Amino acid sequence: MADKPKGMHTYHLDPESLERLYKKYGRPGEIAPGVKAPRKRSIAPDREPGAVPLLETE
Repeated sequence: MADKPKGMHTYHLDPESLERLYKKYGRPGEIAPGVKAPRKRSIAPDREPGAVPLLETE
């Protein structure tokens, strides 16, 4: 029996099938077909938005 990693499946699709999947579910990086996902931006809780950290020099 061949050793396969459990839980990992690999599929090879022809370009037409892949395009149908993209049309139905959206491309990578989209939350829906044609709707881009928002970029995650985390802000440190002790900093105000847009604040730039200063480098300490001594």
